[in-house]
Amino acid sequence: MASIQVIQGPDKGRSFDLLDGENIIGRKSNSVELTDGTVSRQHAKLTPKDGAWLLEDLGSANGTYLNGIRMKQPAALHRGDQVRCGSTLLVFGGGQPAVRAAVDLDEEGQLVDAAIVASVPSNEDSVIIPTPEAGAAAIGTLRIVYDLITGIGSIFDVDLLLQRTMDKVIEVFRSDRGYIMLIDDDGRLVVKASRLANGSADQKVPISRTIINEVVGKQVGLLSSNAMTDKRFAAGKSVHDFGIRSAICVPIKGRERVLGVIHVDCSVSEQTYSTEQLRLLTAIGYQTGLAIDNVRLYEAAVQRERLAAVGETVAQLSHHIKNILQALGAGIDVVEMGLNGNDMAKAKGAWPIVQRNLERINNLILNMLAFSKSREPLLENINVNHVLTECVELVSRRADERGVALMSDLDDLPAVAADPAGLNQAFLNLLDNALDAVTDGTGVITVKSRYDSMNRWIVVSIIDNGTGIPPDQIPNIFTPFWSSKGQRGTGLGLAVAEKVVKEHHGRIQVSSKVREGSTFTVTLPAVITGDSGETVGNPAK
Repeated sequence: MASIQVIQGPDKGRSFDLLDGENIIGRKSNSVELTDGTVSRQHAKLTPKDGAWLLEDLGSANGTYLNGIRMKQPAALHRGDQVRCGSTLLVFGGGQPAVRAAVDLDEEGQLVDAAIVASVPSNEDSVIIPTPEAGAAAIGTLRIVYDLITGIGSIFDVDLLLQRTMDKVIEVFRSDRGYIMLIDDDGRLVVKASRLANGSADQKVPISRTIINEVVGKQVGLLSSNAMTDKRFAAGKSVHDFGIRSAICVPIKGRERVLGVIHVDCSVSEQTYSTEQLRLLTAIGYQTGLAIDNVRLYEAAVQRERLAAVGETVAQLSHHIKNILQALGAGIDVVEMGLNGNDMAKAKGAWPIVQRNLERINNLILNMLAFSKSREPLLENINVNHVLTECVELVSRRADERGVALMSDLDDLPAVAADPAGLNQAFLNLLDNALDAVTDGTGVITVKSRYDSMNRWIVVSIIDNGTGIPPDQIPNIFTPFWSSKGQRGTGLGLAVAEKVVKEHHGRIQVSSKVREGSTFTVTLPAVITGDSGETVGNPAK
């Protein structure tokens, strides 16, 4: 089986077995899932072809490097090749693709229904070997179960958890075939993971429904053997054709009920399973059931948290939205009075009230959408100064109305890969926050940019001479729905700004003195694309 191992980066030490078909390397993947923030959601893919593995970059932001050279087209991998994605370094282990097995459930018991040799109850004691002579075997068994728990304990996706479990079972039991089946809502068994050992025939193999019913009904693991000599199968030619000699079937038992089964078998030419192996697989089935329950409890908790967050959001924003609508309605009433009385001066005087509150609703909706949705930045080659200039122009009318001086001090910046729409919203929120902090007639806001060539960072500062932020409030300013502006603030502006900056792998900092003003500093990694197409730059620390 081919594999790829992480030797550098946040996931150092993890190993991934590659399955037949596409294997995506990225932060959102069911095959090679990495937690490295510098890796794209779908960074690269590994595909088996003609007995070899092909590596292909998927248009990632930071590129994919094979043995130190940035990839421009798919390339074949060899054992020991190094693959760099972002700050993660992986080593390819070679081998052939894992094969998924097809399963044929023998409902009528006419094809295969092996004689039961031994059974073990599925519970927390199934891994304990009671005989003193079995000390070394007990230690080995406990080590295998511990390795399994360690490997699947941090997985929060049931399908991926079962794939990893199946890989471990095939590795430990050296089976010809292995299957994991779960019971669906209609009580039917559905195959969730299956494997054929290297060299095994890719064919449908019947599995005994009688054995499975016994396993599920009595919640025990069963060892069956020598099906060909069982008198019940004299007419079962398929038994002889497949030559199944030894099989183990155990329940996947959750805290309250049986969730499914694990089934492995091997031919007479390979081995005959022992009672100790039955006990081990029963323990694996028990631990797998607990892990599935934990994943489902986690998913349920996440769903409850989402519903609670929705309720909190509605409660926090409803009063603010009501105030905007009241102000908007008052402005519309005055405009209508002016139009009905042919008093255009009154209508024109009230129109800015309507316009200002429409802008507040628009900004509120944009911030709610940005905050509630996890998004991957749509990167373009841009100059951050162009985004800053556009933001300054958008707030200049409001600044002029209040007599606030708005100044720019922009340094020469290189073009970088960034999301212009996201940065536009972040910088607008910071400018709006600065405008709310300064006083009419005497307020001054300065927008600065510079390039830190030593560390390859873009640094943007928004400085105001406003009221400042008390030291005890600074830790809260980026907390969603927290606001020091009373009815004028939603508590989303700075939270969204921080979220956008983090999506760009940057950071946002604030320094402030009461009655002197505040400085918000945004630091973005300058990932520069040169003529050669090479990507360089350090993520903000």
